[in-house]
Amino acid sequence: MTDELILNHDDLRRLHRHYINLTCVDSGEPAKASNGGNPKRYNFSAFVVGVEGVLLAITAGHVFAELRQAVTHGSILSDWAIDDSMVTDHGFPAYPVDVNLERDILFFHEDGLDYGAYLLDPMASRALEKSGIVPVRKEQWDAEDLEEFSFWTLVGLPTQFATLNHEGPSLKGHVTVRVMHLPERPAGLLLTKHPRLFAKVDFASVAEWERQFDIGGMSGGPIFGTRQPPQGSVYDYRLIGIQSAWDKRESVAMCAAQPFIRALARMIKERKGMQ
Repeated sequence: MTDELILNHDDLRRLHRHYINLTCVDSGEPAKASNGGNPKRYNFSAFVVGVEGVLLAITAGHVFAELRQAVTHGSILSDWAIDDSMVTDHGFPAYPVDVNLERDILFFHEDGLDYGAYLLDPMASRALEKSGIVPVRKEQWDAEDLEEFSFWTLVGLPTQFATLNHEGPSLKGHVTVRVMHLPERPAGLLLTKHPRLFAKVDFASVAEWERQFDIGGMSGGPIFGTRQPPQGSVYDYRLIGIQSAWDKRESVAMCAAQPFIRALARMIKERKGMQ
């Protein structure tokens, strides 16, 4: 490990300001049975993107697919909120939002496609703006020079580093870790119909840990690319992908962010044209 890989919060602030958690409570009987009779809080890595004048929370599609499946087996989901406490110091509680899995969510989870999007209403958008969350701009997700931004970092919240309470505050410790692009699919990750990007996790780049940890919970987190390690207060970067899967060792799969967000942009533009 070299010193240049030890990046502190100030070094990474420009990337962290896009990151949020979506969170909800499950008071269904299966959840309570697995949690000592208490409701269970779920927490999902996500980030905010600006598309055609609206803000979207982007995460992995399997997050919403699994929640829908859970509902069919007795989950009762409530208390949805957006939490940015991992990357901001404003001290405000998580911002409550209304999420209907049938109405408010667009997602794909099929043979390598793993994308999810939740449209933020104007009030939620203003609340995030006041707390310092900034959407990823078009210049960062729609550029044609992604190959130049080859130093990749993944932002997310491993469940290992979170204590989630169904009532009262939860304790969370997000992680930003370097991931190094792999040109071929690792043997531990499935071959899928739709192509994905692959990378090796450099666990030693997390200075406080320096050994392998369980990245479960980071699904839906953004992968950003910079031209060099993103130290300092000003640097250019691009949105590369959305973390989707890993092999429980050191390899991760991600879905390229640009095709999905471009498709969302076309969809939003068409809907605005019909209004």
